[in-house]
Amino acid sequence: MCITIGIGNEVRESTKQLSEMNDAFAETSGILGGTFRRMNNMAARQGCRWLWYIVFLVIVFWFFLVVWWFRR
Repeated sequence: MCITIGIGNEVRESTKQLSEMNDAFAETSGILGGTFRRMNNMAARQGCRWLWYIVFLVIVFWFFLVVWWFRR
């Protein structure tokens, strides 16, 4: 009898945690959607120059990732 009560409590707690995670992911999705919308507006205003900024940032990120990988 005690095991079934423990399982029931665990299921309720897990359901609550999953619900909270779902809410957090929904909020994050809204934030990212707004960020991408603003980024697209910025890109439309600046023309092609933003593409070079993104390429530069990707190259810098890749460089630091490679250096980190070999230093481990």
